[in-house]
Amino acid sequence: MIRKVNLKCASYKELTSLETDKKINLIYGLNGSGKSTFSEFLRKIDSEDERFSGCTIETDNTENRTKLSSTEQILVYNQKWVNEAFYESPTLKGIFSLSKENAEAKKKIDSANKEKNKLEVLKKNKEDDKEKSKESFEGKKAKVVDAIWKIKTEYTGGERKTDQFFYGLKSDKNALFNHVLGILKPSVSLSKSIEDIKKELAVLSDKNVTKLSVLSEVQFKVLTDDEIQILKREITGSKNSTFSTLLDKLQNSDWVNAGLKFIENQEEPAICPFCQQKINKEHFLLEMKSCFDKSYEQDKHKLQNLLENYKRKIDSVSEELAFKHNALLEELSTNYEAALEKLKSKLNKNLGLIKEKISSPSKSYYLDSVDEELKDLNEIIKEANDKINDFNAKIDQKDATLKDLRKLFWENIRLQYDVIVSNYESDKIIFDKEQEDFDTAIAKIKTEIAEQDNIISEQSKLVSNIDEAVSNINNRLVELGIDSFKIEKHDKDKAEYRLIRSGEEDDNIFESLSEGEKMIISFLYFIEECRGKENSKLTDKKKIIVIDDPISSLSHIYVFNVGSLIKMEFFGSSKTYEQIFVLTHNLYFFYELAKAPYRDIKRLKDEEQEKEHKKEFNFFRIIKTSNGSSIIPMKYSEIQNDYQMYWSVVNDKNSQPALIANCMRNIIDYFFGFIENNALTNVFQKKEFKDNIKYQAFYRYINRESHSDNVNIYDMKEFDYSNFQEAFHEVFKLADYEEHYNTMRKVGITD
Repeated sequence: MIRKVNLKCASYKELTSLETDKKINLIYGLNGSGKSTFSEFLRKIDSEDERFSGCTIETDNTENRTKLSSTEQILVYNQKWVNEAFYESPTLKGIFSLSKENAEAKKKIDSANKEKNKLEVLKKNKEDDKEKSKESFEGKKAKVVDAIWKIKTEYTGGERKTDQFFYGLKSDKNALFNHVLGILKPSVSLSKSIEDIKKELAVLSDKNVTKLSVLSEVQFKVLTDDEIQILKREITGSKNSTFSTLLDKLQNSDWVNAGLKFIENQEEPAICPFCQQKINKEHFLLEMKSCFDKSYEQDKHKLQNLLENYKRKIDSVSEELAFKHNALLEELSTNYEAALEKLKSKLNKNLGLIKEKISSPSKSYYLDSVDEELKDLNEIIKEANDKINDFNAKIDQKDATLKDLRKLFWENIRLQYDVIVSNYESDKIIFDKEQEDFDTAIAKIKTEIAEQDNIISEQSKLVSNIDEAVSNINNRLVELGIDSFKIEKHDKDKAEYRLIRSGEEDDNIFESLSEGEKMIISFLYFIEECRGKENSKLTDKKKIIVIDDPISSLSHIYVFNVGSLIKMEFFGSSKTYEQIFVLTHNLYFFYELAKAPYRDIKRLKDEEQEKEHKKEFNFFRIIKTSNGSSIIPMKYSEIQNDYQMYWSVVNDKNSQPALIANCMRNIIDYFFGFIENNALTNVFQKKEFKDNIKYQAFYRYINRESHSDNVNIYDMKEFDYSNFQEAFHEVFKLADYEEHYNTMRKVGITD
């Protein structure tokens, strides 16, 4: 079944669509609005006609296609079809249908159809199971898609720098889902975390960002040999003093040297700092100082210089603030501070040893080596410089850097969502296997169905013929009162038949027929084509029927017959036809086709009438403006009601006489049946009407029994529009409803 027709061609300048879910679809449109384009596209759908390259249809199982499936067939009645079938060739294509001649073949066909039906049910069950499997998997997939969509919420929007990694992924859940699934899971540890990436992005995104200067390694010169020697040499003073021998023996020169400071600061009489006895200060100092000669003082001076130099070296080892103030080096800051503290601690320890040496020159001291501490500290500085150099290189190649960061970001995301992704991929493998198994089973069933179709096709060759089609058309012609021409076989071998007129030998008499006869014979032929098959080798297909303006050139005799034929043949509950589209410019004909299937619908409220019609029909209108043609849905209530419709026909003097007369009868029947049953009888008995000879034909027609019987429209030799209209007016005037008449005379009249 066609669910949607998309048109963009000819007068359909912009894409317009007809969407339907019904078997019966009625389409109204004025001449030139685009009805022929609609029907011709469907007629030529398998011909690859360039005119319709922008047009497609959508069916139950397929969207936007330009060809039918092998199980479908569209049959179109329009003027192009009539021309090809009747004007361009003196013979007509034969219509095949099954006959009852070969019972055995028919039995095999019935058996094959029965088996085919079983297989179709089995195929449908498999397809349903396949769909259930798909729905189950899609449910699981939807949860995964929603879970992954949280990535977008967490890393996009606001001032988030990672927003730039989501180009094309922020508005489509499935796009983000497929992107994450397409990332290969990293097999090694990643060099940067998402937090690292954010920090780099923050720096790179700064418009004022500049390159960083590399850090200098910490240098600390070691002691000279002289400095090392003076620290370990015992400095004791002169050997020529009276007390020098005693000092050497006692090994307390440092103590004596320190005590001299106390004597120098004393006033007379002086006290010995060692024994606390009164002494001769000048003599004592002279003797004591003679123990500490000039070289002793020089060594002490060297030690003092060594102390000051060492302090300056320590002070030169200052803290590098970049580790605290640069986000790039923050992670190294703690290690740097620890290494720096360790170095300074050891240097300060050595400084303490130098101070001790100055206090006790006679002792030997050895400073600890700081090579290991310097090495550790400088290795951290080197690591920082590596980061700085890497960062500077990234600034020089910002695009490549961002590309690398983007890759690292998504690899981090892939690892974070590994459990979800891995579980989904496992489910997908199971689902794909299920779908493959279903496809294999369905393909096998289709093969078996094809085998049954082959049986049907082969057996149909034995029983197919055109006799039934010929007989059906000729019988319908007789039923319609047409006996001046008929259909007969033309070539048995080619399965063709043609039109013949009694007593004439012309091979093509179609052009000599009246417009009504042409329509009737072409439409009857079309019905047989819909019933049968164009080729005896073809199997039955699902048939979609399109009828375009079948009454565009009718004589009045056939209007109701065509409507009845369409309703009887195509609108019933028969499964022969899957769907039907009828297009017409005739509003009256449109209304006749749109009538609900039971009489009492007029008693229902408008909304209830609309609901009942919606069960059976879909209504559409084709309109054409300066912007081109378009198709719009319409309601049944938008069609004129019975009473208005009849008045619109009566008010148009160009309407067919039979239609005018029949509508006059229906108007009188409707109106006076509503007012009072005897009102009409009283009018006809009045002298003004009864004695007027011009009104007699009208009177006889109105008073016929069975006002709705279509037989009444065949004999209209006495019809005179002016007389009928005058009599019609007089009825309302004599009944004192002339005001109503004057109001209704405006219905259907345009300025």
